[in-house]
Amino acid sequence: MKPAARRENIFLELFHTPNFRRFWGAGGLSSVGDQFDLIAFPWLALLLTGDPLAAGTVIAVSASPTVFFMLLGGSLVDRFSPRMIMLGSNGARLLLSAALAALILTGQVQLWLVYPFALLKGIADAFYFPSQGAMLPRIVPAARLRQANAVIHTTMELSGFVGPALAGGLIAFFSDSGGSAMVGGSLTGVGLAFAAVSCAFLFSAVLLAWVRLDESGKGTEETSFQDAGILRSIVQGIRFVRADTAMFTLFLLIAGIELLVEGVVIVGIPVLANTKLAEGALAVGVIYGVHSGGMLLGSLLAGTLAAPRRGFGLILIALFTLTGILIMPFGFLTSVGFGAVLSLIIGVAGGYTDTMFTTWLQWRTPQRMMGRVMSLLMVASIGLGPISHVVAGALLRLSLEGVFVGSGALMALLTLAVGLRREVRDIEMPAGAGDAAME
Repeated sequence: MKPAARRENIFLELFHTPNFRRFWGAGGLSSVGDQFDLIAFPWLALLLTGDPLAAGTVIAVSASPTVFFMLLGGSLVDRFSPRMIMLGSNGARLLLSAALAALILTGQVQLWLVYPFALLKGIADAFYFPSQGAMLPRIVPAARLRQANAVIHTTMELSGFVGPALAGGLIAFFSDSGGSAMVGGSLTGVGLAFAAVSCAFLFSAVLLAWVRLDESGKGTEETSFQDAGILRSIVQGIRFVRADTAMFTLFLLIAGIELLVEGVVIVGIPVLANTKLAEGALAVGVIYGVHSGGMLLGSLLAGTLAAPRRGFGLILIALFTLTGILIMPFGFLTSVGFGAVLSLIIGVAGGYTDTMFTTWLQWRTPQRMMGRVMSLLMVASIGLGPISHVVAGALLRLSLEGVFVGSGALMALLTLAVGLRREVRDIEMPAGAGDAAME
């Protein structure tokens, strides 16, 4: 049988498994809700104040619980069931979204009310994401892990491709200002966006309730771990990552990129659309959506192409550097089309690196440490978001162009500096990672 046909059979085999289908559907719906929030929260702040700093601080408040609660969540995932933690998170996010939608649609929302909703949503998110990353190895066998990650990442990006476009279109359709975030403009579209979020989390929770986990890997190590305190277990996870030089260095690189780029993209794109692009909110949805489409394509490539064993570290460095270079022109955009092209290329690179790096990390981490390592990855990925969002919001008042150029250039330079380290350049995918069934 040809390699392509074998890979296709593996994907079909995954979707023929009811347990995986439920997990896949629940993750996709949750991702749709998150993508709507990505548009709705900053746009709500802009409608209420017209101030990019307010948009940045709302997002920062949402991300502020990340470090502590993700570390706590990772420890609890290794101690209890990740499925139950994900269910609790979805239930909390459902209630928060529904309540905020009701406040907006009844005309009761004020900016100060948005902050506690953003904070509580961030806490719920902090428990969900490490649980999702730790749960997959308990649902599929190790030989299917790369393809399963490709499916999950592809679905997340597909929902990200559809979600922002739908959210932006919904807000623009009910706007009385041509899609621009004018203070005092109609809040109906944003309210309906949060209502849609609550529905997504509801159906996600229903599917998760039917997912069953493989508990055969539990043993004396898990039992002894459960006797340890929460703080001690968190420290054990940090020590595990710190002892792995390649893993620790890449975590630091991801954290640096988060600090330099995350706030610029999340806060800067809505500001760019509101000041330079005639399409307004719809432009935000298009740029984010095309980026997610590129991520989808990159994840598909990661799942279907042969896994690169040697030179995997160099591939990561090259793609991160390219991403930094492509971020630089965003501040000068006057065309949604050119922004979409840049977003597509950045998305392909990101989708490929995310899927391959997650698979490498899951293969490298024992199951007893999976929740804590995944929580540390999420801390590195979004832990510095609050600082990045606030700083970006303040700097964007000074120069939109300078912020995009500076953040992209610094990302490229930081990545090249990390690439000088031998332990990063020599990173390899394990033999047969996700390909065992094809041999």
